[in-house]
Amino acid sequence: MSDITALTSEIESTWFGSGLPERSQAQLADLAREYEAPARARLLREGDETRELSVLVEGRVALTEHVAGRGSVTLMTVEPGDVFGWSALISPYRATSTVTTLEPVKVIAFDGAQLREAMQSDCKLAAAIHPKLLEALARRLLATRQQLLDLYGSQQSGPW
Repeated sequence: MSDITALTSEIESTWFGSGLPERSQAQLADLAREYEAPARARLLREGDETRELSVLVEGRVALTEHVAGRGSVTLMTVEPGDVFGWSALISPYRATSTVTTLEPVKVIAFDGAQLREAMQSDCKLAAAIHPKLLEALARRLLATRQQLLDLYGSQQSGPW
């Protein structure tokens, strides 16, 4: 099995890649690189340029954000199959959170500039990827909302 065939299969086996047309999976595989990182490795830092959209294949990562007066707050944990680094596709291409590995991880990463270009020139690829990104972003918003409810709910001392 060729590297591209193996990557395509691996992409298809993730939540992000499942259901994508075979052509889109193959296009993603052409743009992909795989890497591994140990536990406690910082993969992205909040505010830095985000160069890659990444799919977590194995392991777990924490998405944290710096909150004044509270330090680093975990917004959510990303599980295998899900994405991080989505900011690589949305201007101004800056990380909205810090991504740190909780255990050893395996990642498939797509160069953001190349993927943006491919999506601009191929509306079918864009149409396949955008719904997946929107679903991931919706989960992030829900997790952030829950964090806010937990934070402000725990500070509430009486009825509204």
